[in-house]
Amino acid sequence: MQIVGATPLSPTKNIMIPKDFFTTDYLFATQAPENQKLFLAVVGVFVLFIIISALIYYNQKIHKGLKVRLFNFFLTVGILGLIFSFFRFEAIPYIGARIIILLLLLAAIIWYLAITVYTIAKMPGEVRIIKNHERYVQYLPKQKIRRK
Repeated sequence: MQIVGATPLSPTKNIMIPKDFFTTDYLFATQAPENQKLFLAVVGVFVLFIIISALIYYNQKIHKGLKVRLFNFFLTVGILGLIFSFFRFEAIPYIGARIIILLLLLAAIIWYLAITVYTIAKMPGEVRIIKNHERYVQYLPKQKIRRK
């Protein structure tokens, strides 16, 4: 017999087995997290994402297109992760379910793959255009300042 909302355990042992992670009872359970160290580690990762986004924002050496994409990625995932972690901690139905964090993780992976494709496919061309323009502007005459 299993209590609704409780974590499923293997009938033979008191440990989770991998197939139990993907049951509807486990994914949609809304009880508050029991493992506080793991919960704090997850919250720490989301806070780290927000800190990384701040560091990226103030970094001047990163290509502008990549900088915007990485900043938006880290800030959005960090804030949404903290919000969903709060709902999880408060055991709010539906929004606090484990599946929401799993969906956030899936969206983050897809988003990061899109950033990687941009970095590999489009960014080198943009960098080449910017360098060519800088080289062209370098040889243009400078404007003279007129004094009255």
